[in-house]
Amino acid sequence: MNDQARKLPPSGPEAIMRDILHGLSDGRYAPGQRLVEPDLMLRYGVGRSTVREALGRLAAGGVVVQAPHRGAQIRLLSRRATRDVLRVTEMLLGLAARQAAEAVAQGADPAPLAEAAERYARPDSGSDTRARARYYRALVALGGNDELERLLPALQVHLIRAQLRATRPTAVAERTALVDAICAALPDAAESAARAPVARLLASLDTLPDSAFAPEN
Repeated sequence: MNDQARKLPPSGPEAIMRDILHGLSDGRYAPGQRLVEPDLMLRYGVGRSTVREALGRLAAGGVVVQAPHRGAQIRLLSRRATRDVLRVTEMLLGLAARQAAEAVAQGADPAPLAEAAERYARPDSGSDTRARARYYRALVALGGNDELERLLPALQVHLIRAQLRATRPTAVAERTALVDAICAALPDAAESAARAPVARLLASLDTLPDSAFAPEN
């Protein structure tokens, strides 16, 4: 691995999983990259069984694929799989935003969402998975939909962020409009602002080269 200077203390499977997911966000790991067990053992200072448990959990979550005689690698989505994930994401995010605005109209306090959005917008938080996760948790929690809280984290959006890092459009303006619409209790405007950046990314997929995606099955 190229980041030998970054020496991590011994950690368990959960901590290794978190670091790999954070690494997808900050560029230390990339979709399609092989995850070699001896390298991971050295990097994290753990035994083979710990590494294998971490990889197994990541595979169960759809982040890693494992194949006999080929080992593990971070999943690279095909163009169609990317489109399918984004279509579902667009609808669910729109619903989350709509319900958050409806909740504000009924008296819910949007301050936690506004604070999380402000922290996410800071220049040093652009690739911070914790700031991003905090923002989306606040958005879903405000709407109070337990099913969205269960479904949204299961989507492979983090893989798409890493896979299309150089091409995905920024969404700062839409995020600001989204939070403003929610705080003003405007469900239609909130849903539109939540869906806009995902819709733009969807529209751009056909313009991207085949090399950005895994082959179609």
